[in-house]
Amino acid sequence: MKIECGCHCIKCKSTDLESNRIGQIEKDGYFDMHHTCNQCKTHFDHLDGQVFSKCEKCSYFSS
Repeated sequence: MKIECGCHCIKCKSTDLESNRIGQIEKDGYFDMHHTCNQCKTHFDHLDGQVFSKCEKCSYFSS
């Protein structure tokens, strides 16, 4: 899913990100996201910046 949020990859700074909603939509419209960079393939948490090599929430696995 492509979401325009102004985020940059925490590794290469690209804005070409694929985004996945991983939580419920809050009353204020906010929801947690994970991003996968289409340039360097880094998968990370939108809010806390944690990088994942495997993510069951998004079915992501780094090869």
